[in-house]
Amino acid sequence: MVRRCASLFVTVLILFALAGPLYASPKAARRSQPAEPNQETFHIVQRGETLFSIAQRYGSTVDAFAHTNGLSDPTKIYVGQRLKVPFAGGFEIDPLSAVPYVVQTTDTLADIARRHRTSWEALARVNGLLSPDVLYAGQVVRVPPTDPAGGLTGALHVVSDGETLLGIALRYDVSPRTLRAANQILNPRILYPGQQLLIPGDGPSRLPAPLVSVDVNPLPVSQGGTLVVEVRTTQAVTLTGNVFGRTIRFAEESGGYYGLAGVHVFTEPGLYELTIQAADESGLSTEIGADVVVESAQFGYERIKASPSLLDPAVVAAERERINALRPTFTERRGWSGVLQRPSGGTISSNFGTRRAYNDGPYTSYHGGVDLRGPTGTPVYAPADGTVVLAEPLTVRGNALLLDHGWGMLTGYWHLSNIEVEVGQRVQQGDLIARIGNTGLSTGSHLHWEMWVGGVNVDPMEWLDRFHDWYEPVEDTTDDVGG
Repeated sequence: MVRRCASLFVTVLILFALAGPLYASPKAARRSQPAEPNQETFHIVQRGETLFSIAQRYGSTVDAFAHTNGLSDPTKIYVGQRLKVPFAGGFEIDPLSAVPYVVQTTDTLADIARRHRTSWEALARVNGLLSPDVLYAGQVVRVPPTDPAGGLTGALHVVSDGETLLGIALRYDVSPRTLRAANQILNPRILYPGQQLLIPGDGPSRLPAPLVSVDVNPLPVSQGGTLVVEVRTTQAVTLTGNVFGRTIRFAEESGGYYGLAGVHVFTEPGLYELTIQAADESGLSTEIGADVVVESAQFGYERIKASPSLLDPAVVAAERERINALRPTFTERRGWSGVLQRPSGGTISSNFGTRRAYNDGPYTSYHGGVDLRGPTGTPVYAPADGTVVLAEPLTVRGNALLLDHGWGMLTGYWHLSNIEVEVGQRVQQGDLIARIGNTGLSTGSHLHWEMWVGGVNVDPMEWLDRFHDWYEPVEDTTDDVGG
C-alpha cells in the first residue's frame, strides 16, 4: 500500500468558558473606528471580557494585543488590567473595507490568500498578524479587496515515491513550466516523497486528494461537549479518525462523511490533535492532521447521601460492566434532523458535569447526566427517533432505558417507575417511552437523562439548541439494529 501523508496543522488559541462570541458581526466591527496611529489608547478590562473580545472590539487581533502589552499567556488577563490598544500604522488597504472570513480547521494564511486572490502579506498587514502561522479555527480575519493579479487557486498534490514533475503535470493537465512557477521549484529533478505541490487551477481545495474539505464544529469545543467532523471527498473512501486518544467512526450521508466525538468532562483544556485517514478503493491511504482546542466549562459541586449497600464496589463494578458493553454501539441510521426534544418538562435539579462526593468521601466523581424534577408517574418522551437497546432494572440506576439514535449517539434514562417500551423496538420523537420514578440510587423522584457520543458522556442540554446544521436524515428501510 502506498501511503501519502500530509500534516496540516492550525495553531489554535485557548478560549475559556467566560469567552465572548467567537467573532463580532461585520456591523459591530464597523462601529469601532480606530484612533489615529500616533495616539495612545488604553482599555480597562471589564468582568467577562477576554483578550479575543477586546481585540475584536478595537478591530485588532489577540497577537497584536499580546505583543504590545508583553503578555506571555493571552488567556490570563484580569479585571481592571490596563491594556494598551495596538494600531498598525501605514495601512496600504483600508481594513474597514475588508470582507470578514471565518478561518476553518485546515486553513493557512496562504490558503485564504489564494482563495481570495490576494497575498498572505496583505492579509497579515490588514489583520496585524505577527506571524503568518498564527491562526486558529473560528478566528475572523479581514480579507482586503480582491487583487486581480493576486495569488493562485488550486488543489494540493502530495508527492509519492518515484513521481516526477512531468508525470504530475501530465496527470493534472497543466504544463511543467506552470507547475514549477506555482511552487517556485528551481530544480525540477529534485522532488521528495511527502512534498506538497500546488496544482494551479480553479479547485477550491488544498487538501490532498481524494479529500475536498474537512470541517470541525464547534470550535473551540467545551469540556462535556460534542465535536462534529464533516469530511467531503472526490470518491468513495473508508474513513477513520482519532482525537483525545479515541477512535472516531464515520457514517456516509448526502455525499459527505460524518463523525461524532464526545469530550470527556475531565479533559484538560488545551490543544489536541485530530487525525483523519482516508483509504480509497485502490488501497491508497491519505492522512491529515489538524489541531482542536478544548476550553474549560463551569461545573458545580454537590455531596450526596447514599446507602452503603448501593456503593458496594462489587455491585457498582458489575453494573458498570453491563452499561459499558453498550457504549461502542454504532449504527448508520441517524435519528435526528434538528434539535432534540426535552424528554420531560421538569426543572433541572442537578446539571451535567457536577463534581460529586458520596457521604463523607472526596469529590472524585461527576454527574454523567441531567436530573429533571418530576413526580412519580410523569411521562418521559423520546427526544429523537431511535431504537431501544436496553430496558431492564439495575441496582444503582434503577429501572433503566437506553436508546440508540445512530452515529454513536445514545441517550439513557435512569430511576424510572415504569418502562413503556422493549428492546429492539423503534420509537419516534415524542413517543411515550417511560415514566419518572425513584428507583435505584436515588434521593427522590426524578428523571436522570444522560447522553453518550462515541461512548463518552456529554451534556445532552447542548443538543436542545442548534449547534450544527444537520440535514434531514436519509430514510433507511432496513431493520438492522446494529451495535
